[in-house]
Formats: sequence, C-alpha cells, structure tokens
Amino acid sequence: MKQFIIADFEWAVTPYPSETHFQYFNEILSAGAVRIDEEGQILDQFYTLIQPMTPEYLHPVVLNVLLLDRAALAYAPSFSRFFEEFCAFTRNLPIFTWGCADRSALLQNLRVKGGCSAESASSLIPKMRDLQPILSRGAGLRQPYPGLAALLNHLGLMQDSKNRHNALADASDTARILSYLQKNNPDSVTELFSLKSEDTSPAVPTATGVLQTTTPPAPTPGESLHAARSLRYYCPICGNAGSTGTWIRMSKTEMLTLFYCEHHGKFLLETVSRPIKETNLYTASAILFPYDSHQKKRYTAARQTARLRRIKVSSAETEGQINASSSNSSEIDPAQDKTYKKTDDL
Repeated sequence: MKQFIIADFEWAVTPYPSETHFQYFNEILSAGAVRIDEEGQILDQFYTLIQPMTPEYLHPVVLNVLLLDRAALAYAPSFSRFFEEFCAFTRNLPIFTWGCADRSALLQNLRVKGGCSAESASSLIPKMRDLQPILSRGAGLRQPYPGLAALLNHLGLMQDSKNRHNALADASDTARILSYLQKNNPDSVTELFSLKSEDTSPAVPTATGVLQTTTPPAPTPGESLHAARSLRYYCPICGNAGSTGTWIRMSKTEMLTLFYCEHHGKFLLETVSRPIKETNLYTASAILFPYDSHQKKRYTAARQTARLRRIKVSSAETEGQINASSSNSSEIDPAQDKTYKKTDDL
C-alpha cells in the first residue's frame, strides 16, 4: 500500500545573532504532519512544538494567531530533536504541503538552528509538492488560488475555524480535501498518487506567489513595511539567502522590489501591509513571484510610475520655490529697495 505525508509548519519572524548584528529568519515554532493512504485516509499523525531561540522576541499577537503558549514553548523539544522525530515519521515518503514556503522555512531552520550549510541542508530533506494549485483546480477554481480555509468553505468541509494556523489541524484539513477530491473528482488528483519520493518537485513559486514571511506587529502600515525592508529573504527553491534591489513604494500599504538568487535568478518581491483583526496593529506579508513576463510588466510599470511621481514632486517643489520668490519680490519694503528713490513732497 502506497503512503504519503502531508506536512505543515507554523513559524514567526525572529532574530538570531550573527557575527556583527542580529538577523531575522522564519523560525518554526510548531510542526504537524499526517501519513495518508491512496484513498486520502489518515493512518497516523505527528505534532510537536519547537523551542524558540529567542522567546522574548515573540509578540503576544503572533502567539495568539498561531494558538501557541509561551510557557509551553519554553519546555518544547529542541529543533534537533524535532527534526530527528520528523524524519523518522516521514520515512522518506513523498511529502505534500499547502503552499510553497514550508520547505524554504525548514531549510532556514536547518542552517540557523541545525548548523548546516545550504548544500547539506538541501540534501537532508526531501523535495515537497505544493498541493494548493492542484487541489484548487480539482475543486473547479482558478488563479488566484484560495487559501486553505477558503477552499474548505467552498467545498463545505469547514469544521472548526478556531484551529486555523494549528499545524496538525491544517495538515489534517488538507488531507480531508484530498480525500474528498479522490472520491468526487479522482482524475484531478490521480497524478499525486502515482508519485515516488524522487518525483516530487521543488517548491517553485506559481503565479499566485509564495509567502516568504510576515513581519512582527507594528502600530502603523508604514512601520510594518519598513520592518519588511530590513528582513533577509531566501530563495524558495534552494533556501539560500539572496539580495534585494531598490524598493518601490506603490501605496501606503504596498511596496515592490526584485529579489536575486545566485542559483535561480530573479523573483518579484511584493510586501503588503494589512491590519491584524481585533487589534490596532499591522503586519506586512512578503510574497515572492516568479519573474515571468507578467511580473516583469508589473515591475516595469511600477518603476515608470515611481519615476513620474518623482518628476511631479520635483516640478511642484520647483514651482513652489518660484512662486515663493515672486511673492517675496512683490512685497519688498521700498525703504530696503536700493532702486527706490525717495523724493521730497512738493
């Protein structure tokens, strides 16, 4: 009987000390996985919290969103212990995830907390197959593909919305969608059940993008975007750190730039600030898109718009200076004007 793994990781942006200063990475705080058969039925499950490196930097809002307790994290297993148990559970079976970012986050943690090089980290974990576009198309939906909760609602499978962002609950919900489609639209998922571990493809961003990270809560949209600019970003395919170009401010809540990976080239990096529900705080999501013809047009148009905006501002400033100069010259006190000649009254 063929078996497969559906895994989910939940993480937060946290700092870690480097040689000269603090850097940031997506630190995995909880991991969940289910082992399924060809019918999509759950055979076994795995769940654990993971002890953070710098728990004092975990914002209460982040812990609330991820349904995590700070005290429980303090006594959670180390990352090394988690990874050993995770590998024992997966047993080199094909691994599916919802979205492309999970493998990238795991690579980051292997480097930062596991002390691995980028090359050895990539060799330690299997490739992972993104189920989001496959299951969305199987449900009759097209791009932009919905989130997990939205697809559950669309199929009438939502059970407990309070467990969103719980790693095991999200992995189990993904398995339920897969099982539902296996029964109601088997042709849409047939390719998945014919895969072997060596066939699963790397996490390449699709047209819907891959979520890189979300920033810690901030009091204003501008501050959340500023925090996004200061973060370090990683290639979603190989997990290596890359560089970013000049940031382009699209609006009060959105910025664009290019991300460069020396092995996999350019990506479009978009950051969008959104309010956090039931708070007065904001967080910015950073999303990587493949630099295809569509994203190239977006970036080119953004650069042109930014250039025209700078010209307009510069022209307005110049016009303001001219007007101010003209105004000052028309209000010169005759007593101070050397060209004014005083005459005696007749």
